[in-house]
Amino acid sequence: MNRKIPGTLGLIFGTIAFLVGIFSFSQVSYYLAAGYLLVCLFAGMLIVRVFCASCPMKGTCVHILPGYVAQFWNQLPGPYSSGKIILTGILFAIIILIPQLVLIRSLYLFVLFWICIIIAAMSSYLVLCPGCGNQYCPFRREKKEQR
Repeated sequence: MNRKIPGTLGLIFGTIAFLVGIFSFSQVSYYLAAGYLLVCLFAGMLIVRVFCASCPMKGTCVHILPGYVAQFWNQLPGPYSSGKIILTGILFAIIILIPQLVLIRSLYLFVLFWICIIIAAMSSYLVLCPGCGNQYCPFRREKKEQR
């Protein structure tokens, strides 16, 4: 199976969720929407710098964009420290949890946001993580052999 398609779809659904968050904030204040945009861009770049730059697969990353951006940092691949894993988790939590403050005002946007987040996460976990060549990644799972 072409693993770039689920990688691209995961990126698209993650972007849709991010845009839904920005739209929700814009209903309250354009300044809040711009602030959330900046927070997401900053957190996203930190995730790429802290986590993706250590990946030995960044040149052929099936997540597409993060792997491409991670190549700008000339960091040698290696195991992830507990601090890197915790920081990455906190940064993802910031991106996902902050818009909940305004998403709760609209059931439709709230549901759309979470459906997109779940699809993005499941595409990685179910399709991309099994068989990934990054032996250091804490999310890596061995590909199950079909009999």
